[in-house]
Amino acid sequence: MHDFAVIALMALAIVKVVDFLGDSISGLHRMRSLLTFVLGIGGMFLLDYSVFDGWNIAVRDHNTGIWMTGFIVAGCTVAWRAIFGYLTHDKAMGDESLGAHTGLRRAA
Repeated sequence: MHDFAVIALMALAIVKVVDFLGDSISGLHRMRSLLTFVLGIGGMFLLDYSVFDGWNIAVRDHNTGIWMTGFIVAGCTVAWRAIFGYLTHDKAMGDESLGAHTGLRRAA
């Protein structure tokens, strides 16, 4: 069960990191999908985590399991964006979870 939690929470972290980077660096919001895949696969390599090892599924190469786990995590970000869109669709059109970001403002 904790394997599913790792995937779901890693996907949530990637959604928010991609949103933050898209707001902070101009022009990066156009490459949101590519950045999501890079962070998903890179995060799994950084953790050296393969969900298939946790589920006792034989994968011929450990690195292939990590790649496939990274793609699974990147795919789960779609579900988080859909949940955020459903929960906030009437509240604010400029909400950060919907992808329409306003950017950072200078306070002083």
